[in-house]
Amino acid sequence: MFGFKLPEDFLIGTANSAFQSEGAADRDGKSPTIMDTYAELYAGKVPVGRLPGAGDQSGRTKPNTEDLPDRGCFFYDHYEEYIEDMAKTGQNTFRMSLSWSRIIPTGVGEVNPKGIEFYNKVIDKLLEKGITPFVDLYHWDLPQCLLDMGGFASEKFPEWFENYARVCFEAFGDRVKLWSTFNELQIFIKNGFLSGTFPPFGMDRKNAFLAAHRCILAHYRAVRLYKSMNLGGKIGAVNCFSGVTPLHMNEEDIGAVARSIENQFGWWTEPMLEGKYPQQLLRECPEIAGGMPENYQKELDELFIRMDFVGINYYVTNHATYDESKPLKARGVRNFYSAPGQMFVPYPPGLLDILQYVHNRYHGVEIYITENGCAIPNINDREKECDDPERITYIREHLRMCVRALRAGVNLKGYYYWNDADSYEAQDGYRLRFGLTWVDHKTGERVWKKSRHYYSEICKTHMVD
Repeated sequence: MFGFKLPEDFLIGTANSAFQSEGAADRDGKSPTIMDTYAELYAGKVPVGRLPGAGDQSGRTKPNTEDLPDRGCFFYDHYEEYIEDMAKTGQNTFRMSLSWSRIIPTGVGEVNPKGIEFYNKVIDKLLEKGITPFVDLYHWDLPQCLLDMGGFASEKFPEWFENYARVCFEAFGDRVKLWSTFNELQIFIKNGFLSGTFPPFGMDRKNAFLAAHRCILAHYRAVRLYKSMNLGGKIGAVNCFSGVTPLHMNEEDIGAVARSIENQFGWWTEPMLEGKYPQQLLRECPEIAGGMPENYQKELDELFIRMDFVGINYYVTNHATYDESKPLKARGVRNFYSAPGQMFVPYPPGLLDILQYVHNRYHGVEIYITENGCAIPNINDREKECDDPERITYIREHLRMCVRALRAGVNLKGYYYWNDADSYEAQDGYRLRFGLTWVDHKTGERVWKKSRHYYSEICKTHMVD
């Protein structure tokens, strides 16, 4: 078979998140998020080893920037122009998130009408232009007031999240038909409770497992609520999946790879699709089994409801090798390929590998590639940064893998390039450019990069060269 043709009903578009793109961080009733507070208090100001509450942080990362997420890419003020550009691009979908702090500034109390109004206008504009909204309830921006009340590890968190989900479903569910509960639970739990580099700056394995488990229970409650409302759409979750291959072709390294995959993807996906945590890790890794909350399986059994699809964020593939000293008896080795100048080393065949793995492991579950993007350091040179052949190659090669996966029978329904426009990155501020649209983060000037023109041809024809 020749050529790379995407199905006519394939969803192809771009993505961004509320706290990274909107700006207007303290306007129209929005309260601070944990990421707003993190940036304001610590970004560019805290030496390594000094993050409060994190214990001994020697050798760990700190915020790499003094930038604040108060501008993003000015989406709050210019959403109409951005959506017009999406329509001109020919994309038929856009993945966005909602700001809990903008909708319920106190986390659990009164709904902010200006927040509801803003997202109504965004959703209506997308639909007016024939663009399907894919909406994440949560993308790393917990209201700071909820963290002050215990955050993810609180026994009340599942109830708080269900309450927030209800407000969103009631306000937007008549028009939004693709929902996800959480974006990358594994990242904000690992960074917030194990490495101590995100709020709440913890380094406690037992508390990490507790917070993760309560997020899974919150996910269940939101999925069950959505299905009970008969709104006619689908709901899933977005989990990141870095490809993993054995450093050496021997049984020890192959086992290390299996445990690594179960840890970074299966730990989150299996309870969402099958109602249990990966038994291999509980069986083979005493530190994991010993850290689990009491009665965890009973709570899973009582609340489990299968989600409709899984979203996958894919950026890199790494090696793993056996290491008896590690909790997983595995150690990652980041030496797969080289890509000078890029933040994440791309390996497009890894996307095909993980798509086939998920399809086979989870019995043909519906899949969306919810993030896949090329990060290049910001040099504040519009002309040079808009001429981006690396990003064009990145898009071409990854979309070719999507077509190959479809030919192999994978139940892949959509692809979202990350991201729509140069925005704010959690630990890097404006130091990285992912976007198809170049943004001046001081003036708000926007220019299409060559990659957006290239992507436009794919979106309009559903053909990849």
